[in-house]
Amino acid sequence: MTIINHMRHICRAYWTYLVCIISTIVIMATLTAVATAVITTSLYDSKFKVVYSLDSRNTDREIIRLIDGADRYIYFAIYYFTKADIAEALIRAKRRGVLIWGITDNVASLDSNKNTIAALRDAGIVVETQKHQDGIMHMKAIVTDKAYASGSYNWTDSATNANDEILEIGTDKSVHDQYLSIIKKVLTINR
Repeated sequence: MTIINHMRHICRAYWTYLVCIISTIVIMATLTAVATAVITTSLYDSKFKVVYSLDSRNTDREIIRLIDGADRYIYFAIYYFTKADIAEALIRAKRRGVLIWGITDNVASLDSNKNTIAALRDAGIVVETQKHQDGIMHMKAIVTDKAYASGSYNWTDSATNANDEILEIGTDKSVHDQYLSIIKKVLTINR
């Protein structure tokens, strides 16, 4: 009978051990599911994406979508700006009554950007040029009342169709407000 009692004890130990392992697995799976849900929710709540220009070769459409979606304001800072479709979207927004205020690099505005900047100004859009002489206005960002976009993407054909460029687009309020503050600061010191 000693062997039978010993076997019962071993079986109970193994059963307890098995229940413990199964419980641990269930708890770990539950925690993983909860953590995944929290991470997924956080990513979707912040609503941002990063676009690589050569994946679709239509990064300009992303900028235009932001412009077309604006109701109250658009602030932009762009180094090179030659894309007529983006300029046309800004002009349409101005005609809808959207406040638009932009800045570009001083040297670029006298060279590559010259015609685009002239068209915007002719439409009543305020476009400042960087005035400090110790550097260039090299930002590439746009902020509307609903979203922001920033990255290495200049608003040019080569940036859209040939260059390796990235563009982060988002609606996270904290990031939005930081970009807005920076662009307004640059605009203000260049008035």
